[in-house]
Amino acid sequence: MDALFKIKASEFNETLFEKIKALIKGKDTEITIAVTERPHSSFVNEDQAAYEARIKKAEEDIKAGLGTSFSMEELKSFIEK
Repeated sequence: MDALFKIKASEFNETLFEKIKALIKGKDTEITIAVTERPHSSFVNEDQAAYEARIKKAEEDIKAGLGTSFSMEELKSFIEK
């Protein structure tokens, strides 16, 4: 299963984590969280070609090792801090 969540910083809360935990409950999964600082309007005026280019770049970045991966246990530990 692959899922990509794009949210506003204001939506990043305990409720979101609970929903993600419910989604992956009982599954052997890996969670990746990427934080990107952008003006709020950066995606509002984005056309299909720009969207696809951004997704392709994100895939290339992940393949190049420019992401951070951690286990569910590491995520739980991080949340509890």
